[in-house]
Amino acid sequence: MTCVRNVIARLMIFEHENLRLDLTVSSKAKLYKDGKLIFMGDGYKAILAMISGSQNPDPVRFKFNAQLHMREKPKFSKGDDLEALRKQALESFGKKVETKPKKKSKKSLDYKLI
Repeated sequence: MTCVRNVIARLMIFEHENLRLDLTVSSKAKLYKDGKLIFMGDGYKAILAMISGSQNPDPVRFKFNAQLHMREKPKFSKGDDLEALRKQALESFGKKVETKPKKKSKKSLDYKLI
């Protein structure tokens, strides 16, 4: 017996000023301006294009705060020496911990033919 669940398709269309962002297909976002397609591709880049193309970007930033916050670049204070941090990261990445390989018992290697 086959069980089929009801699937609810959610339309993810966000309109702001003269811009319209269509995120219904997860692999391709579409950004329209005045009814004309101006961008089709990555959703994050479409959100950034919508923010830069709008006169009042605050509602767009509020709506997509989670996506924007997730991709936020690390912030360093002025006192951090970026070159020293980079060298430290490279040195710790190159270190390997040596461990002795476990010896295999002879019993596990012996096979008997019957």
